[in-house]
Amino acid sequence: MEEKKTVLITGGAMGQGRAHACKYAENGFNVILADMLDPEQDAFQETIRECEKKGAEVLAVKCNVTSTEDMEHLFAEAWNRFGRLDVVIANAGIINFGYTWELTDEQVEKVININLIGTWRTNKYAAQYMLKQGFGRIINISSTSGLYGTPKLATYCMSKWGILGLTKTLAKEVGPKGIIVNALCPTKVKTPMCETMDYVQFINDLTGKNFATVEEMFAGVPFLEVEDIASMVYWMGTSREAGKFNGREVALDLGTLQ
Repeated sequence: MEEKKTVLITGGAMGQGRAHACKYAENGFNVILADMLDPEQDAFQETIRECEKKGAEVLAVKCNVTSTEDMEHLFAEAWNRFGRLDVVIANAGIINFGYTWELTDEQVEKVININLIGTWRTNKYAAQYMLKQGFGRIINISSTSGLYGTPKLATYCMSKWGILGLTKTLAKEVGPKGIIVNALCPTKVKTPMCETMDYVQFINDLTGKNFATVEEMFAGVPFLEVEDIASMVYWMGTSREAGKFNGREVALDLGTLQ
């Protein structure tokens, strides 16, 4: 019987991470979920149950992507359990808002540490283990905000642009060794990260609208569903066609880049 493949997802407890996990689980993968949440928390438990219902063996680990110790433990535990890492998705990320000249050190460092340096740590350990086996695919979740500037979004744009530089560099380093590294750049997505009044106010400032609730915003401005991204991330992680490019940014932009 053919050994089941594995996928490791940071920020895997909910939102985009949950959608990616369920997509891979329903297609026969075992799933490693890493998140700052404790696996016993309700949201994380729901993701675990959904994956197990689809036939996946799930390894759920509380892990902070800003901690070298946590990340070393995560990858070692995943390797010890499954003995392979076919796909690694660097999905963990946060957002905050503020004009560039108003940002504090804390605001900038928090986003850079999680979004960019956390993605580097994920890539570092993914590459180390994939080099042992001679194959693998790494998918970094960037954003259309990694392709153009947006007012009041300097921290997020900085981190998502940086992810593209990391993606292109690592792809050149490991591409000759059988490892594919690409980045997905989605536009706005219906996830918990966007379900806040701070995000509604950001969209109002950006568009000149006056949405009073998250629901009004979702109805009035184009947003991707998490399933849209999960389908693309699954294609990038498994398809023969997606193995034919390396170090690329793939925009899922709802026409915003026209």
